[in-house]
Amino acid sequence: MAWKGARNAEIEKLHSEGASYAALARQFELSPSRVQQIIANTRRMRKRLQARLDAPLRHAT
Repeated sequence: MAWKGARNAEIEKLHSEGASYAALARQFELSPSRVQQIIANTRRMRKRLQARLDAPLRHAT
């Protein structure tokens, strides 16, 4: 299952470099709609993580 994370990161990277959904679908043997879902999910997770990293630290009282 860990390989899917690496695969999904590679899909997002290639798409950001200009690869189309159709080209990525052929390369990874997925449907273009699944490629779009993977990219959307990966970006959403990355955005949530960045928001947590940017949030101010909470102090225990």
